[in-house]
Amino acid sequence: MDFTILAVVLLIGVGIPVRNKLIRKYREEKRKKDDSEKRR
Repeated sequence: MDFTILAVVLLIGVGIPVRNKLIRKYREEKRKKDDSEKRR
């Protein structure tokens, strides 16, 4: 039981920052594409 709780805490603790980085990178890529389309 204790091990599963520890695993969940680790997943949340590590997962959130990684997800935030991925979301930020995805938004930047999307923004670049939008900018390039607007310039045409």
